[in-house]
Amino acid sequence: MEWIPRNRDPFRCSPSGGPSTRWTPRSYSSPRSRPARRRARRLVLITGLRGVGKTVLLNEFETMCAEAGWYADTKEVGRTTPLVTLVSRVARTALLDMDARKRAGAKLRRALGALKSFEISILGAATLKVEVDALAGVADSGVLAEDMRDLLVAVGQAAEESGVGFALILDELQNATKDEYEALIMALHRAKQKALPVVFVGGGLPLLPALTTDAKSYAERMFVFPKLGALPRAAARAALMLPAERLDVRWDDAAVDRVLELTEGYPFFLQEYGRRVWRLDDSPRITRSDVDGAQPVVEAELDEEFYENRIGKLTDAERLYASALAHLGDGPQRVRDIAELMGRTTTSLSPVRDDLMRTAVIYAPNRGFVDFTVPHCARFVRRNYPFDG
Repeated sequence: MEWIPRNRDPFRCSPSGGPSTRWTPRSYSSPRSRPARRRARRLVLITGLRGVGKTVLLNEFETMCAEAGWYADTKEVGRTTPLVTLVSRVARTALLDMDARKRAGAKLRRALGALKSFEISILGAATLKVEVDALAGVADSGVLAEDMRDLLVAVGQAAEESGVGFALILDELQNATKDEYEALIMALHRAKQKALPVVFVGGGLPLLPALTTDAKSYAERMFVFPKLGALPRAAARAALMLPAERLDVRWDDAAVDRVLELTEGYPFFLQEYGRRVWRLDDSPRITRSDVDGAQPVVEAELDEEFYENRIGKLTDAERLYASALAHLGDGPQRVRDIAELMGRTTTSLSPVRDDLMRTAVIYAPNRGFVDFTVPHCARFVRRNYPFDG
């Protein structure tokens, strides 16, 4: 068998370390038929630790929506980019696209007016470059929840008039403020009540379900919360082996087993090992020794790019708390055990713990427990920031 030289890196474009998977909306009898059906639907919030593929799925949802003719855009909520600004940008893009295609009439003009009102009342200035007046009495109250509700309803009505749908896709939702998140949930709830073709898909860390129910009690009935984690053993093996097999390169079982032992099936780690082992030599066979040779390089890269960027920026008090958490072991640890180890009370450590949760370094998987949001982070902290009391 002729061996194909490694002039392609199959792990470069596959965040999970495996072949790219394209989804098709099988439930659609026609790409444009679903908005017209006006069916109520539950919205989606994808949660999981860092590096498990949430962003990849959100991008795939955007692609699916675009292929079905829906207006869709994915935005990342940042600590310096308010959620309201992102909602305004996505709405503006969709409405201007409808306007350019002459897809709608009176409801489109009304939505453009509502957007202009929203920008003036909430953002402080209008950025809409369209000759349309702000719509009096719609999205102009200055109350975030009311104005976002008016905006999403108006956009949904314009999309319905045009015969398509509007999809809002937001990543890193845990960075939204409580007021912003509550306003978004209320707006989506109103659009859902009116059976408008407005779809929402969000992504964030495992603390997102708790933030959602805290924002609005009825939110748990609006959303489904699929949780991403480590890949099952069979899927993790396939993620390593299938891309290589397509280029006539084979993994030894011992090599695969060693990678699974080191990564525990977490997609980003599988990708990094697959990428580094792939580049190690040009042999058509990947062995256990290849994995052992790549291990120091992968660990150094993960330490510098994946862990240090988070732990290294902590304050002394926050880093000490993280060190105590890691010292107790891998996985969730009791808050009171951390306080006891540090010789403090849980109450006195609450501000530090809250700051670590606010910056998404840790989260609370259960009441009275905390854990790191990044897989294997405790190991990194024990190696580099050991607890010294």
